[in-house]
Amino acid sequence: MAENTPNGIITLAQHRVVKRPRPVKSCLECRRRKLKCDRLMPCTQCQRSQRPCRYVADGEAGSVSDASDADIPDRASKRHCAKSNHDDNLLDTHSQASTSLLEDYGARIERLEQVLLEKTSPFTERSSGCRSQRPVASALTMRGLTVKGGSRTRFFGPSSVRVLVNLFDEAKEFMFSGGDSSDVLNSFLLIHKIHKAVQEAHRKLTSPIAVFVDSMTPIQKRMADVLPARAACDHLVQFYMEESETLYRVLHIPSFMSQYNQHWEGIQQLDYFLPQLLSILCIGYRFLRAGKGQFHNDRDGIHIPTACALVRAWLDSLRGKQLVEFSSLQTEVLALMAQRVLNTQNHEAWQHLGLLVRMAMTMGLHRDPSEFSHKIVPFWAEQRRKLWITILELDIHMSMQCNLPSCIREGDFTCQPPRNLNDDELYPNMIELPPPKPIEVDTNSRIQVFAAMTLRTRFKAVDLVNRIDTLQDYQQILDIGNELEQALDDIRCVLPQRHVNNVTQERRQWMTRIILDMNCRRPLLALYRPFALSSADAPQQIMTGYLKSCMILLSYLEDVDPSTPDFPYIRHMQHLVFRRDIFHASFGVCYYMKQIQSNAVSKREAETPESNSKPDPIEVACTTASKSSMLLSLPRLRATVEKVIDSMITRISEIGPDLKDLVSLTIVFYTYQGETHEPKKEVQQALQRIVEAGLQSIHVSPENISSMPMVQPAGQIQMIDFQPDPSLMTDTEPYMSTADMQNSLWGDYGVWDVEFWDPYMTNRTPI
Repeated sequence: MAENTPNGIITLAQHRVVKRPRPVKSCLECRRRKLKCDRLMPCTQCQRSQRPCRYVADGEAGSVSDASDADIPDRASKRHCAKSNHDDNLLDTHSQASTSLLEDYGARIERLEQVLLEKTSPFTERSSGCRSQRPVASALTMRGLTVKGGSRTRFFGPSSVRVLVNLFDEAKEFMFSGGDSSDVLNSFLLIHKIHKAVQEAHRKLTSPIAVFVDSMTPIQKRMADVLPARAACDHLVQFYMEESETLYRVLHIPSFMSQYNQHWEGIQQLDYFLPQLLSILCIGYRFLRAGKGQFHNDRDGIHIPTACALVRAWLDSLRGKQLVEFSSLQTEVLALMAQRVLNTQNHEAWQHLGLLVRMAMTMGLHRDPSEFSHKIVPFWAEQRRKLWITILELDIHMSMQCNLPSCIREGDFTCQPPRNLNDDELYPNMIELPPPKPIEVDTNSRIQVFAAMTLRTRFKAVDLVNRIDTLQDYQQILDIGNELEQALDDIRCVLPQRHVNNVTQERRQWMTRIILDMNCRRPLLALYRPFALSSADAPQQIMTGYLKSCMILLSYLEDVDPSTPDFPYIRHMQHLVFRRDIFHASFGVCYYMKQIQSNAVSKREAETPESNSKPDPIEVACTTASKSSMLLSLPRLRATVEKVIDSMITRISEIGPDLKDLVSLTIVFYTYQGETHEPKKEVQQALQRIVEAGLQSIHVSPENISSMPMVQPAGQIQMIDFQPDPSLMTDTEPYMSTADMQNSLWGDYGVWDVEFWDPYMTNRTPI
């Protein structure tokens, strides 16, 4: 409030005293986040959060505090002036208060301008009634939910094949209608029976041996009984150390190998050793194409389901203090990794990972060891950092594969990345850690250390993917995309492609580069996918970047010489680890092919005098993306996806539950081949190839598969006018009428229809 002074001067209340500007001593990040800064270079807060630390130079804008008491009207005044100078003080106070008011008005005007600019931004809704420019993706390409019986549901995100199929209306209609051909319908039926046979075989292969699991023998004795011979163990352990202890650092290799050698010498080891060894053998055996005769006899290998069941039983028997042992957490991580290579159901692994993350946090792994008052010796501090980063990597990967939020968010942990050191440089009694090697130097921890540098950006990408509906513009997406692209460029600088004569070194060089590249490319694809596919106003950077990343992912094997002895192992591991990513990228490329073809048709129609139609913005953006490089041209896109389909068909026995994904991709690809092709004929030929490969994988003849009983779905089947193929009339069904055959065929197809083709079908009658 204003009041009259004895001199008649109107002034503000005496408690409105302006504070003098003070020099800013905190760093910019601590000041922005309102954190206590220790004023080091870099400060402790920035070191923990792995962010750049910068201070304002003298004379630079923002080098003095802009706060004033005008912003805090309730603060008490400081009355320490002499009475004789009372009038002068009133004049100074009046002048300072006026200046403060002007600054306050200026700040308000600036905020008002920002609001007005946001309202007129091209990324926000226009006041003139035009459609919103927020980053909105089609609902059909964002998420889906299957509902069976009203109570059994499952969520699917934008990278699920069930959702990606919604992008292709013609292919989807072909799936529903059966191609209006008895031959196509016959192929569908045979593939459905092959799929059921593969599922049954997979169920048997993944079932543990009951005599070991249900036995009353002590668990340590049963685990020792399922161990293979020493020669097989040596090979599998060595393969695990070379291929898995790179990004996922769980063990201290010299310590484990010492325990391993003592075990074979007959020296009793601690209880956790055998569970860890069994998990390692399972991972190594799966990487070496388990069950395919890598050793002289498969009995020299290990039965993965039985070993996993025994390890799980041992972990479930832990109680009390055993649950917070570091070795118990190591075994949990190894068991989860072994279960992943056995079971392709990512949702189950994601659920179990949540328990594992919380177990690690109760042990304090999410905080850096230097923060605790009880000093942790350097060796164990470094092992904790490695294991925590491994858990974070698993969390990011599983969250992206399941299209679900990660258990850990940015800012939930302060644990620093491990140092770039070899394991033989670390030992339990060491006093301090040696200085880290440059990232260009290859060590046991190099891959994990480099990947840890991008953790912050990748966590942001996962977070954005799961809250896309709340985004107001594309800027956040573009910023994170630029950071991931920069990380990919750094990989090429740190790991340049060099020619080496040693085959083992060449394979390791390729694997290192691919692992790091995929580590950044997965979140980049997940971030761009919802907008690159079906979003009309997506920036060209997103459209081009998505297509480019898809093609790079599908071309990983082109850098490997097929004549090298290690090529079968490399191809198998690439197929095992990246199979889902390959499917997703292939569907993305098919979407661009479809839009490029549609754009070409639109251009021809626009050239006619009677046509006033304009090409769709998505079609134009896809065409522009394909013209950005010769490697992205339409013939190159077709050849790449066709090569993927051919490779999947030849390895159909390893696809297992993903057989339906292969069928969907095949139909989508051959449906959009241009006007010079005959899509229905090519689809039929491709489906026939899948049938032949599937029959060969399950060792069943076409006659026997046709005579297998068909599963009748619940509910009524809508009858359609259809003439069955007489060749399907087998000797086991000599008196089946045309109506019965029609009901049986479409009933079997209806089961597949409801379970797969349309994730939005709930109580719909299959046709």
